[in-house]
Amino acid sequence: MQVSSRSYRHEEDFLAVMSFLRETYAETGSLHNWLPPRFENSARGMAQGTRVWEILDGVQGPRILAAATPEAKLIYFIQVHPDHSYLVDEVLEWIEGHCSTQRAEPGELRLSVVALEGSAAREAALQRRGFERGTRYGIQRVRDTREPTPDCGAPEGFEVRSVRVQDLEEIARGIRVVFGHGEWFTEEVLEQTARASFYHEDLDLVAVDPNGKIASFCTFRLDAPSGVVELEPMGTLPEYGRLGLAKALLCEGFRRLERHGPRLLYIDGAADNPAANSLYEATGFTERHDYYHWNKTL
Repeated sequence: MQVSSRSYRHEEDFLAVMSFLRETYAETGSLHNWLPPRFENSARGMAQGTRVWEILDGVQGPRILAAATPEAKLIYFIQVHPDHSYLVDEVLEWIEGHCSTQRAEPGELRLSVVALEGSAAREAALQRRGFERGTRYGIQRVRDTREPTPDCGAPEGFEVRSVRVQDLEEIARGIRVVFGHGEWFTEEVLEQTARASFYHEDLDLVAVDPNGKIASFCTFRLDAPSGVVELEPMGTLPEYGRLGLAKALLCEGFRRLERHGPRLLYIDGAADNPAANSLYEATGFTERHDYYHWNKTL
């Protein structure tokens, strides 16, 4: 059967791509494709630059085999079913051609394809097409969900609880402070996130100080069909650092996750500093993978 490609149409294709990502993870346990929570979080906003490769099955209809997913105009990720790894070259060829059309004026374009370390097939395809590995893009941390939860509670006077609707504006301010997202990250952004299928009220947590002010926050994004959980976002306001609040939030989240039977728990944008690394090691996020930019000048 012939494989064809076309532009992604969010309303029609979202569930099919989610099924594709769930299927590839269930079959292989590989982390080289995006996991469902990450795609759901960005699919609508990046729909215009996304492309899918599919095969027409006379019984089940079209089936997604690969996708090109942008983070920004010249930064792409690729998702490919492992049984169809030959498509990597075709996906890269399309990304190069598509990005070349984004040239607003004469001159060079620097294209980046981000890949998680350890996929020999993808790295070989990138090298064949003239990409060179560059700087590290980010870090993925994974926790074995079978590990016992550390015995950890909130410091005296602090409380860990679920997020309430009236908290959203304060959390948005906190995220802007911790991550420097700027004024675009608002209460409305969090309201939109709360409408996603991965959102579960009991897995959206804050730690509040004795005066009720939010000091730390974290959200466990659970894709129930796959059992995949992404920890995003997680942060502590600077004035509350080194009190053990992040560890208390994580441990409470682990306890709450048990009733959902998660299969995988990961952080896709893990920090890399002594305090963060100490927290990850102490709470079981001991498996680490690095993402790298693979760059090519067009």
